[in-house]
Amino acid sequence: MSAPGNDVFLQKTDDELRYLVAHSEFYHSALIMAATQELRRRGIQLPTTPPPPSAPPLPYDYEEPEPAAWKRWLPVALGLVLLVITGWLVLRPKAQPVAKPVSTAPIVLEAVRAQRLPDFEAETKAQVQLVRQQLSAADRADTTATGRYLRMARRYFLAENQSAYLTNIAKGDSAAGTFPGQIDLTLERISWFMKAKAYNQHLHPVMEERLDLMQQALVLRQNSLLNFKSRYESGRPMMDRDMNRADFEATDISNELRGKASERAPIQGNITDL
Repeated sequence: MSAPGNDVFLQKTDDELRYLVAHSEFYHSALIMAATQELRRRGIQLPTTPPPPSAPPLPYDYEEPEPAAWKRWLPVALGLVLLVITGWLVLRPKAQPVAKPVSTAPIVLEAVRAQRLPDFEAETKAQVQLVRQQLSAADRADTTATGRYLRMARRYFLAENQSAYLTNIAKGDSAAGTFPGQIDLTLERISWFMKAKAYNQHLHPVMEERLDLMQQALVLRQNSLLNFKSRYESGRPMMDRDMNRADFEATDISNELRGKASERAPIQGNITDL
């Protein structure tokens, strides 16, 4: 015969026994054990005790609470302030040194010797008239050829007169700072004649012969002027035996064209070799 306590559990339903086992924290352990044995006897699966609720997760040791917004922006603001201060120190204008008072002493100007290059227009006009007088009446009758010839003669004497003037400066060792520039101007005069001489002027033979003499004289002058300029700029003496000889021959041709007797010896070779 069963014990009185067990008879009580025999009268309980399965659900009531499961309730006792499921809520063991409210009943005595002997009751819980007896209910468990009865459930096992009946072949009923014991109710599983739900696991205790887990505690809320704790924050990790390395997690820190998010700082306030002003704390996050404070380092950035400080960096910008330092950058502005550094830029101002680097780019600020430096103090200008105090200018010394300008001396009021009078300015002394050195005298510069200037030599004006004459144009020789009056001399040239008279020389061209003498050249015309050397032509025969038959040559002068061809007014077209005579006009071309006299225009070439004018170009020649303008260049010759300036060349002779600069040669005398070189002889007297009195060249000034304007000397190289005056040589350049005179070389342009010579080139003016040479360019026109390259064309056929359709002149009479005697006129062509005298134009060849003019060209010969200006070639001599051209070479001399180039030598003068080079020697002046390098500080060397400008005159020597060759320069004197070239001056003599060029001057003699000028005299011959105006009707004076020639004093030079005939030049051997081709004029283009001069």
